[in-house]
Amino acid sequence: MSWLVAHDVWPELTAHEPPPLTVTDWLKTDGERSQYAILAQDGTEIGTTWTRYLIDEGVSTTRTDFLLLRQFVLPIAPLTIDATSVYTAGGLLDEFTVRVAGDAVDVTLHGERFHANFSFTLDGHVRHRPISTRFKLPLTDAGLLSGAFKPFSQMSNLSVGQTWRMQTFNPIAAVTGVGDKFIPMLVRVVDMEKRMTPNGPVECYVVEAGRARAWVDEHGVVIEQEVDLPMAGKLRIVRQPEYDEEAHIQAKQYLHSRRHHRDARD
Repeated sequence: MSWLVAHDVWPELTAHEPPPLTVTDWLKTDGERSQYAILAQDGTEIGTTWTRYLIDEGVSTTRTDFLLLRQFVLPIAPLTIDATSVYTAGGLLDEFTVRVAGDAVDVTLHGERFHANFSFTLDGHVRHRPISTRFKLPLTDAGLLSGAFKPFSQMSNLSVGQTWRMQTFNPIAAVTGVGDKFIPMLVRVVDMEKRMTPNGPVECYVVEAGRARAWVDEHGVVIEQEVDLPMAGKLRIVRQPEYDEEAHIQAKQYLHSRRHHRDARD
């Protein structure tokens, strides 16, 4: 019973605000752009995600994440996910927008901080079926939002024992209509361990949240993360040593080019 209280009950009761986005010198000089490979359980690369930060010193920080899912265990690929997160000067999430687009889907989720809640709109269509809904989440549950294919991003000033809550938007549920569109997570910094990178072993914080886990270095950079998604299975998201801007541009044009070639064939 003591183990149960310490492991499951106490972290839930003592969860704090999520760590704010801190604009460190490292982020301003080396961390403004990053690229991650998305790997299936067998090691096959099924997608890529690019992250960029736009820093307006003392005003706000905007993070953009663009993901191209080329193949998948479910017949929803190819799929693009374009997310924008706007943080206040104090590092708190203020606005969140994510667009999920594919051959038969185009859905946009938009949320804004409003008093004690995050207010959301979800609009678009899936297989020509229109979707439109409005809802709210308490700030205690929605103080940090992320996408299910890359739940963790820059996390500065971590320490073992920290806990906080976050919500993860699940695009699979938005596309298929099966499951919850939001997955609540209780996040815990549980340990430190070395993780191998292209530049050698790096001492990392181990961050766990239900079916997700991440390894974060001293600068707050997520070196690697794992996620086990409903209906999709286990994925690994691994930081790449180089940021390929040309590949990023091509990925943004991928769906348009695909539709153009399909129309030309028809």
